[in-house]
Amino acid sequence: MDKLPRLVPAGAAIVALVVAFAGCSRGASSSGPSGNSPPGQTGPGLADISVRASAVAFGPLAALHKASGTVKPVLQSQVASQVGGVVSKVLLKAGDWAAEGGVVVQLDDSQLQLSAKTAEAALEAAKINLSTLQGTTSQASPRLDFQVHSAEAALSAAQRNYESKKALLAQGGATNAEVDEANSAFQSAQANLEAAKTALDQNQKADVQDIAQSKLSVEQADYALQQARLNLAHASIRAPYAGRIVSVNLMPGEFVGPDAPAFVIASQEREVDFSVPPSDAASLSIGTPIDFTLNGEARRLSLSRSPNVPVNGVVPFVANVPGSLALPFGAVGTVSYSLVLARGTIIPTGAIQTNEDKNYAFVIENSKAVERPITILAESGDTAAIAGVEPGSSVIVNPPPGLMDGSAVKAIPAASVDGSK
Repeated sequence: MDKLPRLVPAGAAIVALVVAFAGCSRGASSSGPSGNSPPGQTGPGLADISVRASAVAFGPLAALHKASGTVKPVLQSQVASQVGGVVSKVLLKAGDWAAEGGVVVQLDDSQLQLSAKTAEAALEAAKINLSTLQGTTSQASPRLDFQVHSAEAALSAAQRNYESKKALLAQGGATNAEVDEANSAFQSAQANLEAAKTALDQNQKADVQDIAQSKLSVEQADYALQQARLNLAHASIRAPYAGRIVSVNLMPGEFVGPDAPAFVIASQEREVDFSVPPSDAASLSIGTPIDFTLNGEARRLSLSRSPNVPVNGVVPFVANVPGSLALPFGAVGTVSYSLVLARGTIIPTGAIQTNEDKNYAFVIENSKAVERPITILAESGDTAAIAGVEPGSSVIVNPPPGLMDGSAVKAIPAASVDGSK
């Protein structure tokens, strides 16, 4: 009796054809009678499916972002004249380097010198007046004080005499006229003492007021002298710090008033200014390294400050430029910075497979493809951070058509991946 041919399900036949085609394309031969064994099963002469495998590890997934950066001075100031006058000299021009405190513009200071000398003389006069007043006071006070003591002694003597006369009158040893005379002398002594005390008190009060006023005059004269000397010093318009002169706004012979712009100076220290989107700013902190590329050459810098407040929709940042890097002012280059998007198992995006709303990847275990459901945490370029695959596993990159859970595979090593960019 003839044997009936074995029926093969249509789906299995299609898979078998795909696998057989894959085997032929890799140069594998099959000597089995049917050549239609389902993937994952080995038959006589059926080769394992060759796949590219990549070892994976846990780590951060970083993305490289770029922005335009401009080289600028750390400080740039417009220096103004603080006094009025005629420009006598312009000692430095645009492009010159100025030392800290160096004179850039000199005003004619002859009138200011005269004002300073006048203020000096006024101060000396005020000091002399104070000294004279203090000397007069020191001489008058002892004299008036002596007069008070003398009046007190005279009053005491007049009082004793008056009391004695009254006693003698009672005994018949003195007349009424003598008693009246003694009483008159006693009252006169009282009046003299009050007058001496009043003179002493008025002198003391006047001395205090006059000396206080005189001291105030000395202080005011001293302030005037300090201001005159300060104005004289301001006739030399100096560089507030060491730097390069950007521009000079004055010419010899010009008259300038107070607050008139004299020159602009930029510090020797440089920085790179750039801006990033607010979503990136939260991941950047002071000290974060960046690369600044100018004319094809990258320089490693670090962030020095940031207000962390958006300006016109972006957040400004500043990176310090070491003094050893002679970057030209105004040069525009590219700032590159790395942001960590997520931490997880880092795999090539080519290993990620999707079936409807489910993501999965194949890992190799015991020479077989094993399907693992995964959660994508973040993607950047051709790399992704995922959860669901253990670090140290080998994932299949760009699985061949027809690969199924449990298929026997032969791994061809591919480059390992990490999350750095």
